[in-house]
Amino acid sequence: MSSQSSIIVRQFEISVENKIGALAYVSDSLAKACINIKAIAIDTKGDQGLIKLVTDDEESTRDLLNISGFNFKEHEIVPIKLLDKPGELAKVARAMSNLDINIESVFLMDREKGAVQIAFKVDDLKKAKELLK
Repeated sequence: MSSQSSIIVRQFEISVENKIGALAYVSDSLAKACINIKAIAIDTKGDQGLIKLVTDDEESTRDLLNISGFNFKEHEIVPIKLLDKPGELAKVARAMSNLDINIESVFLMDREKGAVQIAFKVDDLKKAKELLK
């Protein structure tokens, strides 16, 4: 495990209606502001959607979401670089579980030769950062 816990990464969770075009509207807004999406996940439940994303410019993302009136929350997430082989994610997940750290979301941030960068949103940031040092 190679932690990058000194790096602060923010995850934005944008609440939207679960309807055709919601993702297009959000991603168009970001594109027009020249903000690149580095990682994204979408969850839906009934008529509600949640777009979770990491961008290349957190300050501009925050400003855009505020100015555009989007309903959003942001959270610090913990990045870690792992070997790109079976069982590496399981080791981290088990270690967090053993310390009663709940993993709320996971992003695959990057994949390069022999390694992957993953970021975790957890319920106990301090414990997770300590574990991943």
